[in-house]
Amino acid sequence: MLTRTLIRLADRFRNRHSDFQPLFQPYTGSEVVSLDCEMTGLDTKNDHIVSIGAVKIDGNQVKTGGSFEAMIDHRQWLSEESIRVHRIRKVDLDDAVSIETAVMAMIEFIGNRPILGYYLRFDLKFLDRYARPLLGFSLPNQMIELSDLYRKSVVSKRPDVVPHLGFEEILDDLDVPIFGRHTALGDATTVAMAYIKLKRSR
Repeated sequence: MLTRTLIRLADRFRNRHSDFQPLFQPYTGSEVVSLDCEMTGLDTKNDHIVSIGAVKIDGNQVKTGGSFEAMIDHRQWLSEESIRVHRIRKVDLDDAVSIETAVMAMIEFIGNRPILGYYLRFDLKFLDRYARPLLGFSLPNQMIELSDLYRKSVVSKRPDVVPHLGFEEILDDLDVPIFGRHTALGDATTVAMAYIKLKRSR
């Protein structure tokens, strides 16, 4: 955490006069962006992103029409195993874009809003692998981790309970349905609904 904070401070200083300077400013609005990526595997150094999905949350609502989805043309890295998980086939990437195009469009969609996710650091490791060579910096946004929010909520209300932090277990406990499991936009929407449920239960 400290290393990422120091990197973010250095990136902010280097970009103080660049076109990306607004991304490093504190966010003063009310929106949060729920983000998810689907990858060809779990190796953050050698596997690749095949889709990115995000939705905007304002207060206790997922914004109608406030969504982003990009399919990335990494078909050469798809495997039978990865297709079984996210069901993205080579034919599904016929209209896909380059990872550079997807990252730039994603950054435009998110801006400097806080980013919400489930085990978000994993997704950000993949995204930063492309963002840093492309932009010269990692994503500087504030991070909100759903599993941390859930754990704190359970401990505050039921201190004798050890919370299970698996995705399905969290959703079951919160009574949140799954929207398109193992699709980037579906998982981002599901995380958004769980986040809203946690906010309402405070």
